[in-house]
Amino acid sequence: MVTNNTLAAQNETAFSGLGGMIQAEFTKLGKRQMTRVLLGFLVAIIAIVNLLLLAISKVRTTATGQAPVRITDMLGLPISIPFALSLLASFGVLLAIILTASSVGNEYSWKTVRTALISSQSRFKFLVAKLVSLGLLILIGMVIGVATGFVMGLINTALGGYAFDFSFATGSYLWAQFLQFWRTFYIIMPFSLLGFAMAIVGRSAMPGIATGVGVFFLEGIVTALMRAAGGWIANVPDYLLNTNTSAITALNNLPTRFAMGRATSVTLPSLLHAFVILGIYSAVFLFLGFYLFRKRDVTV
Repeated sequence: MVTNNTLAAQNETAFSGLGGMIQAEFTKLGKRQMTRVLLGFLVAIIAIVNLLLLAISKVRTTATGQAPVRITDMLGLPISIPFALSLLASFGVLLAIILTASSVGNEYSWKTVRTALISSQSRFKFLVAKLVSLGLLILIGMVIGVATGFVMGLINTALGGYAFDFSFATGSYLWAQFLQFWRTFYIIMPFSLLGFAMAIVGRSAMPGIATGVGVFFLEGIVTALMRAAGGWIANVPDYLLNTNTSAITALNNLPTRFAMGRATSVTLPSLLHAFVILGIYSAVFLFLGFYLFRKRDVTV
């Protein structure tokens, strides 16, 4: 007869086992050269974009006689964090797709998937450990990206010759950035899970990367064509990834000419609509990945 103490011990053992798998997977992914290279790319992209815009701000438009754009209006400290989050919602998504698809796809390419499953308690826990570890790494990368953006805001303010004014850092401002940080993470998830699922479908990292990156770029073109077609087809983009991503990214409230989201003149869906649609996509991709990995024979 199974007692309550026995069930409790079994649950504790299962939890401990999963916790150990997550820790091992997190350590393994953190030590991979690709993870460090992707993080380096993220930091470099944020720094380079900021420096390029700094250079643009110093150019006087001689044809119209306009004064240079004020750096405090463009890349000052109040804008630095929202701008970094906007970059994470664009360039950061691409890096997250590569990281996520490579995590599971390389297990097939390196012929280590069978060995990994033998040492795991189940296929379900194997994938859960990977996804939790990837989620933690993406969050760490986002924190580093935001910190890089803020440091670049300090540098740009200094190079622009403006005074350091931190009066903008009120409680409401910090709370708004905190919420947008998690909204940005929410934006990254469906694209990452798409790459994750397609890497399992194709038993390689490349199908996952190609599908995720392809959807990220090509959906914008398809959306524009659908809008131009008119009729009911023009409403289809409201149920695709990019339009709903733009609805959430728009909350950054960046100056229009510097927003890195997919700005559009059409009316964007409501915030609730965007969250629901992106959540459905994430759930579908997650289910597809787990279902195929569980049902199919693992071949290398």
